[in-house]
Amino acid sequence: LCRVNNIYHRDIIEILIECGRDGLRIKNIARRIYNKHVDFFVKSVDYSEIRDSVGRYLWEQSQRNESPFIRTRYGTYAIKPDFAIQLDLFLDFVYRSEAHKEAPKPTANPHHIQLELF
Repeated sequence: LCRVNNIYHRDIIEILIECGRDGLRIKNIARRIYNKHVDFFVKSVDYSEIRDSVGRYLWEQSQRNESPFIRTRYGTYAIKPDFAIQLDLFLDFVYRSEAHKEAPKPTANPHHIQLELF
């Protein structure tokens, strides 16, 4: 398995899955992450730090065979197609298993239920 040692790992995966096979340049990934984590009241996140962190992380991960990331062009990264398929199957399995959970059983005598207002 790939080592998750970047706080933006989940964000990177979400962004690259949205982009598809062509992938996205590091600066655009960093911009999306920056916009997601910075709002009007919180400005403690620095764009250049995010860009450097994402760039280093994706470069390191793309060198590993077990990584979900692949470099498509210089400075551009994407999700490996087989990882996207595995993730899709996993999410489909999770969705189906949640749908098949048992519904709560009704009480023994539903005609005598009293509701407390206060």
